[in-house]
Amino acid sequence: MQLFETMRLENGDFSRLNYHIARMRKACKRLNIDFSQSEFENLIETIAKHNARGIFRVKVLINENGDFEHVIADLPIKSSFTARLVKLNVPDNHEEMIYKTTQRNHLAHNHATDIILLYNDEGKLLEFDIGNLMIKEQQQYFTPTYNEDFLKGCMRAALIDEGKLIEKDYYIEEFKSKLQDGEIEVFLINSLREVADVTFYL
Repeated sequence: MQLFETMRLENGDFSRLNYHIARMRKACKRLNIDFSQSEFENLIETIAKHNARGIFRVKVLINENGDFEHVIADLPIKSSFTARLVKLNVPDNHEEMIYKTTQRNHLAHNHATDIILLYNDEGKLLEFDIGNLMIKEQQQYFTPTYNEDFLKGCMRAALIDEGKLIEKDYYIEEFKSKLQDGEIEVFLINSLREVADVTFYL
């Protein structure tokens, strides 16, 4: 198993870099992985220097011995996604659900839609398979409260810290009703795409 961070590199600058560092440091501590922040930062600096023009998806992985590897790819423009609701199949290993590891099998799906939105046994909406949920209602933006039941994204954390996003739980029946009545708008947020529109197939 490896931990990883997937980051947006735009014209030589990593978006929300401090959030990515903090998340990896916390996860490594929880999973007893030796994390060298200086080595991570040196790697990031080198990647940025050699990719100073354009927008890239940069994935940095760390293994159980604390060794880093990385993958760089162009980030295609995509500002909207299709989605459907799927009940969470809770993984045996709780860390798979709350940390960005290479073992997140509970997010697998058949891609009948671009992405899926998971909900738990109580009907609480949790997260998309590639990012967090943001709902616009009455000119305010909301995201589910965190109770070690999904992965906390860096874009989500930044928006909360900036006072632009409020934690509030939505449940599946209320969500469906408000969506069908046009009372809410739904967005995917993650550090790569930042904010993207979502169209649901209910």
